Amino acid sequence: MFEKEVQNTKQKILSFAEGKEKISLAEILNLDIPKSLKDYFNIFAERVLSEELLKILYSKRFDQNNVNFIEARKRFLNSLKEALLFTKEEFENASDKASRFAINFILRPAWTLTKIIFKNENVKTTAQIIESISSFSEYTYYRKLMEKIFERYPQDNITVEFFQRLLRKIDEEVFKNVSLKEILEIIDPIFNFFKFASESTSVPAEAFLIFFRDKGLENLAKEIELEKELHGKPRLTKSDIEIILKRVIRPQEIKEQIQEPREVESQVQPEIETKIEIEPTPKLSTLPDLNLFFDEKARDKFIKKIFKRDADKFYNAIEKLNGIDNWKEASAFIDSIFIQNEIDPYSDEAVEFTDLVYRRYFPGIR
Repeated sequence: MFEKEVQNTKQKILSFAEGKEKISLAEILNLDIPKSLKDYFNIFAERVLSEELLKILYSKRFDQNNVNFIEARKRFLNSLKEALLFTKEEFENASDKASRFAINFILRPAWTLTKIIFKNENVKTTAQIIESISSFSEYTYYRKLMEKIFERYPQDNITVEFFQRLLRKIDEEVFKNVSLKEILEIIDPIFNFFKFASESTSVPAEAFLIFFRDKGLENLAKEIELEKELHGKPRLTKSDIEIILKRVIRPQEIKEQIQEPREVESQVQPEIETKIEIEPTPKLSTLPDLNLFFDEKARDKFIKKIFKRDADKFYNAIEKLNGIDNWKEASAFIDSIFIQNEIDPYSDEAVEFTDLVYRRYFPGIR
């Protein structure tokens, strides 16, 4: 999806270095390109440096959670990055990955942050999370609100499942407590990226479907779908989105602010802090048979929508999941099902299926 925009973005980035054998990171960061692209080049550069020069700084020789050490390492990395050079081949490779990363992050920030920060691990320290999330210059309300939440509710370790719930809760509260103007500012990166990629002020409606579903805002996603299917609008302008937002959100939530503009997180941070409680990760109990979690209606729906009407594949998948005794492996297996069957992991059926399996491992969560 959006392959044309990805390729256009890549070619535009490469055109800036035309005729050069090498290009520095400093030059790339000075280019007139979307922030999400610059973020990827920054992350790419740090990865190169850590692999080639800084392995010792990530070794067990040092306390990786020490705040002073993390700051010193970041300063050192930033100093080295200023002189880092990309060869023509490296720049072309990084440009392709940057274009694909940017479209994913712009449209699915919660999903992308989870993948980038946790990779294949199940637990990260709060210090590691804040360090990683600081690399992103779009949707900065995630980082600022997380810093406030972790400061108020200190935790050493955060599981990937809790991190995903935290992102979802932040999005829910942000979109409940900011003005219409601020919501439009939040979605600016989408318009900026597609303007850069396709030189158009409109954005495919499908992009907003993905964006709002990533945030769990299904009411907005349904309105976008309605606009696309019934009103014949495959692409939407900012004015179109403004009209849709006014239809969906309550009147008191769209009042423009008369006072000076303020940052989104300063408005909603107190509300979110009172509604999000840090809880210890539930411990696994004796795991029940997963078949008990599916009634006949749900079974039929999943067989039809997720397993392409193949009941045998459904029952084989349930049998394999019954043999998995931890959520990390179960989650990976579910991902493989979605990939194999070409299922959108944020579709209603996929989310419901995942939630039902999740409850087998964490029976106290609803």
